[in-house]
Amino acid sequence: MNVSELIAALPEDDFWSSANAEWAQGRLREILADLAQRPVPVGSLHRLWTVSELSAQIALAYLAGWIRQWFSDAEGSKRRLMETNLRVALKLFHRLGYLRGAMTKLGQAAGNLPLLLPEQVADTLDRLHFDSPPMHYPLIREVVRNEFGKGAEDVFLDFDKEAFAAASLGQVHRARLKSGEPVAVKIQYPGIARTIDADFRNLSALLLPLRLGKDWEYAKAQFEEVRRMLNQEVDYLREAESTRLARELFRPEDGIVVPRVHPEYSGKRVLTTDYIHGLHLPDYLATNPTQASRNDFGTKMYIAWKRMYYAFMPYADPHSGNYLFLSDGRLGLIDFGCVQHYGPEEREIMRLADKMSFEDPSLAREVVRRNCGVSEGDPALHDYLQMMEESRDWMMEPFNRPGPFDFGDEAHFQRGLDWFSRAIRKRTTRSNPMYVYWNRSVFGIKALLFRLRAQVDVQEVIRQERPSMDRSN
Repeated sequence: MNVSELIAALPEDDFWSSANAEWAQGRLREILADLAQRPVPVGSLHRLWTVSELSAQIALAYLAGWIRQWFSDAEGSKRRLMETNLRVALKLFHRLGYLRGAMTKLGQAAGNLPLLLPEQVADTLDRLHFDSPPMHYPLIREVVRNEFGKGAEDVFLDFDKEAFAAASLGQVHRARLKSGEPVAVKIQYPGIARTIDADFRNLSALLLPLRLGKDWEYAKAQFEEVRRMLNQEVDYLREAESTRLARELFRPEDGIVVPRVHPEYSGKRVLTTDYIHGLHLPDYLATNPTQASRNDFGTKMYIAWKRMYYAFMPYADPHSGNYLFLSDGRLGLIDFGCVQHYGPEEREIMRLADKMSFEDPSLAREVVRRNCGVSEGDPALHDYLQMMEESRDWMMEPFNRPGPFDFGDEAHFQRGLDWFSRAIRKRTTRSNPMYVYWNRSVFGIKALLFRLRAQVDVQEVIRQERPSMDRSN
């Protein structure tokens, strides 16, 4: 449900009148018009102030809603909470859409985790993956000119100046090559790379107290991994290479489509690929698909995720904006900016963890030693072994159940959130930096399958996709 749909779903009564609904619709139109005209703010202080202001506004909105509940019955309190969630969703959609970059990605990450936020807020934030308000073309046309030395109308046969999709780092336009082929042209927002550095300077200041803790070196390494990956995402030449490598992994019989890159129409800040027509997850679900269709698409999503993982290039940010549900039953896989590429050290850790999970649970101590730097005699060993056991049990639950596993089981997803919360509370967070995005990847794919309510035969997928995990791979 997007913001417009959320407004339409609100009950019309004395509390939520047609006048209030009209106000909300008007406010949404104002937000979209405002964001289309605004360039990305790049100054550290301005971005920090915007985030601080947003935090205060959200806190005040829920405080006011909480106080008003004192004077309402149960039904009235429910409606007031829905109204507060709507107001918060509008504020988040506006301010994160304005900041774009790393801050929008935080909103996207929150929106991709059902059960973590109120449904209205999470659903609205999820739209930031592919439905952020695009900038008007005059604000970004110089990006194309700087890449190619001429305007888009000279580079392409046809170029639609109205973007059909927009997210945290750039927006996508339809075009046709000189040959007549339809393509999707992703253009990076001007100055977006500078916002990453600005946001990380602000975050670095907030992390100063952690420098006195014993886990600082691990926290610092994980922090730098996030910075590295975000900087990788604004390098469209790197994304083009990741897209090419991913495309080589799939065959026509897989029913999984990765678009071709057109290198002569691409550069560091412009990426041109085949145009794939399909529905994003919310729009697919709105068609009320059969369970068989859900299961088929869910299986393809799980196969794609596992195949990239076993190719040592995990799809590190699976979310609803990166999948297209095609009318012929094929799954479109797009956007390869956030892809990890494991080196020798990461591959060794991955092989060890994989063997622990599928073959030899007694390797948990070695995994903890290699991955978390915790060895015999360390007082934290017990907590880390417990954390590892709980993580493995949750990860392996779909594999250990014969036949199709129901990823729509809310209890399964909640157990994962509970495990992660316990790990944070107990501060068992030391790990190789590769696991920052690996954990994001795991929760991302399970969140998608949960929303899809897909049933997937995980044992069969693993049997087909898991290679012999020896050093020859």
